[in-house]
Amino acid sequence: MATIPINGYELSYTFNGVSSDAEAINLILIHGAGGQEIDWPMAWRSVDDLTRSLGLTPKDHSGDLDKYPIYSLDLPGHGKSGGESKASVDDYASAINEFVIALGLNNVCLVGHSMGAAIALTAALERYSWLAGIAMIGGASKMNVNDAILDGLQNSFEQTIDNIIKYSWYKDTGSFFKQKAKQRMLEAGSKVVHDDFYACSRFDLTDKLAEIDTPALVIASDYDRMVPLNVSQEMAGQLTGSIFIGLENCGHFQHIEQTGKVANEISSFLLHLRELRS
Repeated sequence: MATIPINGYELSYTFNGVSSDAEAINLILIHGAGGQEIDWPMAWRSVDDLTRSLGLTPKDHSGDLDKYPIYSLDLPGHGKSGGESKASVDDYASAINEFVIALGLNNVCLVGHSMGAAIALTAALERYSWLAGIAMIGGASKMNVNDAILDGLQNSFEQTIDNIIKYSWYKDTGSFFKQKAKQRMLEAGSKVVHDDFYACSRFDLTDKLAEIDTPALVIASDYDRMVPLNVSQEMAGQLTGSIFIGLENCGHFQHIEQTGKVANEISSFLLHLRELRS
């Protein structure tokens, strides 16, 4: 893990160590509500990870992402990062902007899951000069959050986390992944998870999609009960030149449940970005 100071605190991140030139596309992975950088597949975060040596990397994982510099960060107040969790997606997007500037990156593609996708979409609306594209996984232009969830995160935390986990994963996904997701959200704590879900509840860029012209990849799935496929698909239809991918037999954690498929779709999208720039 590395850290970099922004706004008076240390932001924690990992880097896969791939060298880049001025023309290279840099990927930044942004986790979802109550998450942290280790929520992303190790096969994406490192080109020399243990899962490969043990033969655990998915067979359909082409490894095409290995050629790109990939940064995966803990949002403020999450994981090993300092600072405080935020109550608005705009504030998280500002933190991403500060992170990119601090690292001196250009030609960045933001890859966001759920709340992370909302952060990426906000960055596109802000038209940051360093932004080349966004990949939204399980995201929408409006994140619907039931008031009962917000109340439960404050007053019956563990039970509410159990319900969130129940509705986030495909029924056939192994219990290991579900238990890890629950453990990490419990470790994040009530305040952090509530702040994140509250930020999502206030997020709505539906009426501003026509203002966004950043190339976008939108990945959704048929058994996602947190952000239904049709909601993501409708958003994609309103984003100029976006690419929509629908996954079958998959829940809300698409990048975990179908790691290889999602990685390959992102790889294809990055090639598309290079073609647009040539």
